[in-house]
Amino acid sequence: MDEAELSIHAKLLADVIDVFSVLVDPAVVPNVGSPAAGELQAAREQQGQSGVWGDEPFHRAYASAMMCYGAALESAKATVTLMNGQFSAIPMSVLARSMVEVASQAWWLLEPDIGCVRRVRRLQALRYRSGSEGERAARADGAANDDYHRYTETTAEVEQYSRKLDLEVPRRDGRVYVCGGERLETATRRVVAMFADVDVPSVYNLYSGFPHGELFALRQGFESSSDRDGLSHFRPVITDDALKGVVAVASYSLYPPGARLSCLFGLDMPEVPTSE
Repeated sequence: MDEAELSIHAKLLADVIDVFSVLVDPAVVPNVGSPAAGELQAAREQQGQSGVWGDEPFHRAYASAMMCYGAALESAKATVTLMNGQFSAIPMSVLARSMVEVASQAWWLLEPDIGCVRRVRRLQALRYRSGSEGERAARADGAANDDYHRYTETTAEVEQYSRKLDLEVPRRDGRVYVCGGERLETATRRVVAMFADVDVPSVYNLYSGFPHGELFALRQGFESSSDRDGLSHFRPVITDDALKGVVAVASYSLYPPGARLSCLFGLDMPEVPTSE
């Protein structure tokens, strides 16, 4: 791929990032009369264990969703940086897979029309999974139980927060994390649902092959050649199809959560750049 084609792909993704980065600006708040503004008012009236919830659970839920979305945007920006002709599509595809996963968390947290209580339940399920994974990492690192808090927000802390809000205590149900009626599915199921929301086929399983080093994935970033002795070699290569795939997946993963956030905050949906 020549430098001009590479630059076109990089600019297209950079333009998409610029459009959606506006949504994570701290100055962006729910407009009066928006669904999110209604949820904030509901939180101020929702009864907890020792009084009304107030603003904090509402802000925590939305801030967590926007952190996930911000992480997806950061991965997209790093992908653009790698589009300099010095790398194959392999590292970009690894980033794309991570981007899709974290974007799907934001998308799930930002589902419209579920109200403040269900949204906070979803956050609790996500926090509980994080606590479980963090504790497992601490345990594998040889940390004592009393030191888990140095690694992660513990499951006990998440459970205590649920009790404070008079919500159900989160739990694990097989591979799913649950709080009340809200179920945090596996990344594979979330990503399929997120892409279906914008009528795009899921490519999660394909992109999962890149960080795992599966040969079918690696061969998209390498081409084979033979020397004069007939010995085979593989060398990195940038192909148009592989790069287009990365740009498409990155762009499609940023759109669904961005659209949901715009709807909830009562904002105009940004116009997304497209290739001609």
